[in-house]
Amino acid sequence: MEIRQLPTESNSTRSVEIQAGTLSYRALLRCIRRIPGAVVTKASHDPMNDDTIMTIRYKDVILTVETPFSDYFISCGSPGTAFDEFVSSLRRYRDRWRDHFI
Repeated sequence: MEIRQLPTESNSTRSVEIQAGTLSYRALLRCIRRIPGAVVTKASHDPMNDDTIMTIRYKDVILTVETPFSDYFISCGSPGTAFDEFVSSLRRYRDRWRDHFI
């Protein structure tokens, strides 16, 4: 999966971006649930406005997924290696053609 690293914000929040055309909301949710140790604690999607909010607990950190501009932004404010491990697990995911739509 193609994931783009975003610059670290002033409050040390690290973020990555996944383009919306790469995966559908459901495919991203399936992918995240397959990562060992990742627990989706909140997930909501409004298809009319293309708004997505997810809260994920992975190891000792909380990650958020939002769609401010239709792309998926995954961010984490906690320092440590857990965020990097989570992103590398997402990068290893090989999407199929149906993941773009379903």
